[in-house]
Amino acid sequence: MFFLRFYRGCIQQLMRLPLGLVFGGLHGMRFLRLTSKHQKALSLVASENQRCLLNDGEQLDFTWTAQRRKTLDYAATFGRNKFLISQLDDCARLLDRVVKPLHQDKKPVVLAPMHMVSDILTGIVASKVYPGHGTVIVSANADYYTQQDRLRGGVNLTYCSIHDNAQGIAKNIMAACMTAMENRTNIIVFPDIVPDYTYSSDQGKSSKLQCRLFGRPANLHNGVERMAKMLSAEVVFYYLYYDRGIKIHIHPPVSAESVSDFLPVIIEKSIRDKPHDWLLWHLHSLYFINE
Repeated sequence: MFFLRFYRGCIQQLMRLPLGLVFGGLHGMRFLRLTSKHQKALSLVASENQRCLLNDGEQLDFTWTAQRRKTLDYAATFGRNKFLISQLDDCARLLDRVVKPLHQDKKPVVLAPMHMVSDILTGIVASKVYPGHGTVIVSANADYYTQQDRLRGGVNLTYCSIHDNAQGIAKNIMAACMTAMENRTNIIVFPDIVPDYTYSSDQGKSSKLQCRLFGRPANLHNGVERMAKMLSAEVVFYYLYYDRGIKIHIHPPVSAESVSDFLPVIIEKSIRDKPHDWLLWHLHSLYFINE
């Protein structure tokens, strides 16, 4: 227990340093090839996926993307790095300018952030947006995310896992929808979740949206569309990206009826515009699972 507290204390102090110093150390680790075999394997898959889909001649350094993500997560939670927190506050203010007027017009809101830079930072930004609470539909064990983010980040989010049993999912989703319709929470769904995540859940193939992506037939998870239509909500797509600090790109609100048309366009454009910030390159099938 003593050593665990000592380790966390060291991490906390380290993450309070200017991030440029921490990043410099990580660049040195990669230069010395101090990277795990597992991360090397993930990076090989990521590079090949990027080459096949984009074919833009750029070389993806997915190891750096993963290192930076983990560092930013710790800096924003354990370290409470004031420079990073300030950047997240700036992102939240920009997002709030889009979201708050929708609530004032009594429109439910679905936030649809991409898997860019860091899921945890994305959640922190979402939690700061009017009305100050969000319900995240996650593709993993909800208890894990709740524990990690609440203890480390102190953000006002509720998590609902799509891998609960059918009765549990229905109960949690209905409660979240009622709160969202009363404009007391934002529903948060990651639009670029890959269909692989739901093949093992009770939703099965009904959760897919067939479309074209990167010039080929693809399947997207349609959770954003289904949630938006259930609530008659406005959907705000956005993503974080890193450019000498955390920045945010926000798309204009999309009506529930138009989500299926905009979804593949926004996902592809976001990945093309910021390939070095996207976190899912390492997944083998992506959106192109053979039927």
